[in-house]
Amino acid sequence: MTGGRLKGQVALVTGGSRGLGLAIARALAAEGASLALVARAGAELDKAVASLSAAGSRAVAAAADVTRADDVERAMRSVLDRLGRLDMVILNAGTWQGAPIHETSEAVWDQIIGLNLKGAFLALKATLPTLISQKRGTIVGISSLGGLVGQSGSAAYAASKWGLRGLLESAALELKPHDIRVSLVYPHNINSAGRAIDPGSEERNQALEPGDVASMVAWICCAPGYVSVGNVSIWPIGAGITWR
Repeated sequence: MTGGRLKGQVALVTGGSRGLGLAIARALAAEGASLALVARAGAELDKAVASLSAAGSRAVAAAADVTRADDVERAMRSVLDRLGRLDMVILNAGTWQGAPIHETSEAVWDQIIGLNLKGAFLALKATLPTLISQKRGTIVGISSLGGLVGQSGSAAYAASKWGLRGLLESAALELKPHDIRVSLVYPHNINSAGRAIDPGSEERNQALEPGDVASMVAWICCAPGYVSVGNVSIWPIGAGITWR
């Protein structure tokens, strides 16, 4: 990309090898940003980087398990060595498994809290020294409607997303003196499977596309430096604010 409102800037996207994370990377690349995709090493991550590069964007793989501090810190050093700077951090890595509370195993609880909350904490912790030292930056966390209301059958997931809210709203207060902006996006009903939806169907009013959420994230990142966006909810017109 040769132009765009984010030309010359670098965005790090966790969970950037597929789905919503890759859609966000593409939206930021369309605005001229260079991308560092953080995900576990493998063909999926390599393919994502190759697709961005083929489209004319500068992109690198930053292989890491975001639940491991040493992995995240090594990935961050690699991003700075190869891209030379960091301007945006998109905390997107996450997972979902649903079950009633009494049927949720300790292993599933640890997996969901580990990836959705600990992973965000470790990525935030590793990137903040750079953002603080330069007195600027934009952080966007990807939550869910489950971060605003309880979810029957998804208590572990909701707990992780409520925790993300606490983490990033606290970060927003800590980082305000450093001119670092912190936003949370709460999407609901994303067509994550990528199935084809008839534009004229009722289903079209019930599901967002990953690109819709990605456009919101890009809009937040492209806002003027004196503008800070707080918590933003985005849902399909037919779904409304309630979980049901």
